[in-house]
Amino acid sequence: MCTKKVMEGNPVRGRINSWLLAILDGYMHLLYGKRKRNLFRKLPKTVVEIGSGSGANMRYLPKGTHLIAIEPNKYMHSRLHKKAKRNQVNIQILPNSAEAMQIDSNSVDAVVSSLTLCTIPDENKALQEIERILKPGGRFIFVEHVGARKGSLLLKLQKLVFRPWFWFFEGCHTHKNIGETLRQSNFSEVNIENFMFYSPFVPITTQISGYAIK
Repeated sequence: MCTKKVMEGNPVRGRINSWLLAILDGYMHLLYGKRKRNLFRKLPKTVVEIGSGSGANMRYLPKGTHLIAIEPNKYMHSRLHKKAKRNQVNIQILPNSAEAMQIDSNSVDAVVSSLTLCTIPDENKALQEIERILKPGGRFIFVEHVGARKGSLLLKLQKLVFRPWFWFFEGCHTHKNIGETLRQSNFSEVNIENFMFYSPFVPITTQISGYAIK
């Protein structure tokens, strides 16, 4: 279970992860840039992002976007403000979790998530919240890492490193079956593409991207 302390960001690990995400920003752009540009095309003026981290996705948003950033780790907030100013994005940070967003029902056209559902203790509840705040026809756009194929060596590795990985990255689960969770959700349409990228972060090389429509 994710404690309140973890959700707010551990004083040591929260700062380390904030620094690490900032350091890796260019590298992650190299890995994901083309995919994210395609996924984030034609976003509306107001976007909700769960787990905004240090603001890596702001470079893909149109200038003037109103970004409602759901980010419980307070050690990310100063970086988010700086990144928003640099990218000419109007940011509103909500420090609550994706499982209990303080946003009106049927009020937004788009929610985005990038490597975030893995850190949420109850991803089913988070998806219910996302569906709740979306307008009919609204889109949930996602890029997430997932568990590898059953019986594979990679899945065994994901399970082997799970505990230290989960501890250091403040709740990041190495092998959740997020694709299946999305398929079983109440969205009217779910489109998922499975892919792999190759990097030193071997436990999270199996990934999915796509969108779901309310």
